[in-house]
Amino acid sequence: MMLIVSTFLPAQEEIVVPATKEELEKAYQENIRQSRLYGVYIPKDVDDAFNEFIALSTKEDIAKFKSADEDLVVKKLHFGIGRWMAVNWCFYEGSRLSHHLKEKGIGNPDDMISFLIRAFHRKLNDKPIEAEKIISQLVEARKKALEEPLKKE
Repeated sequence: MMLIVSTFLPAQEEIVVPATKEELEKAYQENIRQSRLYGVYIPKDVDDAFNEFIALSTKEDIAKFKSADEDLVVKKLHFGIGRWMAVNWCFYEGSRLSHHLKEKGIGNPDDMISFLIRAFHRKLNDKPIEAEKIISQLVEARKKALEEPLKKE
């Protein structure tokens, strides 16, 4: 029941936290070349991520996801499957998928989650994904959210 309840955790390996900016960049560059991190397969691109969603989910869960309202699933699944993606696909420390999404213009892990959930929903429903439009909306919303506290000062 992958899309509704996520119970998968990454394999337990020793995680070394980079201490300097150089170490962080080196770790990032290593991560983005790996097909597996901490024992978990990392999709290479958006289509590969969609294939993973399908492979890791039951037909019933896919059907529920497909039939639900798009905006509702993006909100409801953000802290379920969304957190699973961010942790297991290493959105924070870098992976080949997060790097692919950054190259498309999505830099924030929460926006990566929203993009993938929304795009997958559209793909299942045979709707145009309109990736550039989704990305533009996410970037603009993120920019607005960051500017809001500055306006109050």
